[in-house]
Amino acid sequence: MNAAGRLLATLACLLSAGCISTEIDEIPPSFETVRLLREQDIPPLALGEFVSGPNAPGRSVTIRGSDMHAAKGSNFAQFLGANFESELKAAGKLDPGSPLRLSGVLTESHAGENLSSGKAWLAAEISLSRNGRTIFTRPYRADSQWKSDFIGAIAIPDAFREYNALYALLVRQALGDPDFIAAAKSGRAPSL
Repeated sequence: MNAAGRLLATLACLLSAGCISTEIDEIPPSFETVRLLREQDIPPLALGEFVSGPNAPGRSVTIRGSDMHAAKGSNFAQFLGANFESELKAAGKLDPGSPLRLSGVLTESHAGENLSSGKAWLAAEISLSRNGRTIFTRPYRADSQWKSDFIGAIAIPDAFREYNALYALLVRQALGDPDFIAAAKSGRAPSL
């Protein structure tokens, strides 16, 4: 094999190195979100259903031929719900018997990169109901951009890490929204 052939073979190996299938990392509760929930004295909430919208991936995200799939056979919408559950539980604000029920629709989800930069986003519509009547609904979106490495074995885990972090960010946005907090505390829709 000549030098050009070896170079092409090396480049192909570098680009494909790291092609994997992995499960999304479960995210531990964040100190900031737990503190926010306690400081705002949000009443305990029950969790409703978290479902995927038409533009959200069901069970996997692909970057450079590598797949990251939702945890434990669930889908990414259920993973978002599990992140809300984790934060509420850590703050002592999760109560399955609460008349206030939090639910969501994962509306967008994307992760990708182009050998020099990466971009990911996640969007969901979060709703709060009291005794079955919706009192609050709002869309939330979390975005991330990063410098991507040419070598796949470095770039792929970085991209998956950036995508994974969006779930905690979106949860914090929703639970820290003053209008969400007002609706949860009063049990009725915030006045405009």
